[in-house]
Amino acid sequence: MTTPTSPLTSTLKVFFNPHFAASEYEFDTTRKAIDIAESLIANPIANVELVDPTFFYQEAERVISLIHSPEYVKAVKTGKPRELAQSSSFVWDKGIFPMARAHTAGMIAATRCALENSVRAASLSSGMHHASFGSGAGFCTFNGLVAAIQTARELGALRILVLDYDAHAGGGTWNIMQKLFDDNVVQVDVTVSPFDTWTPSGESRLDIVDSSDYREAIRTSLDYAASLEPFDFIIYNAGVDIRNSGVSENDLRARERMVANFVGSTPAIFGLAGGYTWGRYNIDDVVAWHRLTISAWA
Repeated sequence: MTTPTSPLTSTLKVFFNPHFAASEYEFDTTRKAIDIAESLIANPIANVELVDPTFFYQEAERVISLIHSPEYVKAVKTGKPRELAQSSSFVWDKGIFPMARAHTAGMIAATRCALENSVRAASLSSGMHHASFGSGAGFCTFNGLVAAIQTARELGALRILVLDYDAHAGGGTWNIMQKLFDDNVVQVDVTVSPFDTWTPSGESRLDIVDSSDYREAIRTSLDYAASLEPFDFIIYNAGVDIRNSGVSENDLRARERMVANFVGSTPAIFGLAGGYTWGRYNIDDVVAWHRLTISAWA
């Protein structure tokens, strides 16, 4: 593994280490990064390199303290009060904080890699966009998307776009954005679920659509984003749980191509977001869906 600042611009650096699965809680969000990483080692995708973000743990703790309330951060570390510590829906254990810190560090490392080298980067991070300033929610502990925004701002990016195409809306991200950032941070959200919806203002946009209209909704939202003043940095929450909600694999594949084309040469990152073994699916299916995103960006 190389350092995150290596200038190999032809390689998509994907940040991950085993701490992404440090908690005892067994769930797709806490385990699938391991399966995806193992698949990339056993069956590599050309121009993809796995990189360890451990160097950014201290930075992650600093950023987490800026984007979440002290009470919530302390609860995740200590397990007390229990209700707040488990607000993400995970049963608390001593591995929850190291896990969430690792996922956050991956997003920070990817952001630095992308902006410092003017490239695309990624992290096998999930469990992010439902976490608000003062609590977790919906299997999300710390908001790695907002950690990426904070890092990008510190690196000088002024215009930042968050594309959230998870099956569920990113109300947690919006909650923190309203507290910490100005209108030059724009959230464009397409969801097939009413969970965690939010009320847009400024240039931000939320579309709640039926799965049968999904591909056209993505096209429309990207056309809208392209009509805005250019962005310095793009953060993509690449949820593949749209498959669990009835969107076809062909539409998912098309979405990843459209997003990759939209990003173009703008520095950009993505995180995994949702993708589950619910219904008739298994972990091999979930891994294959996430590999579509990695392939499109590589």
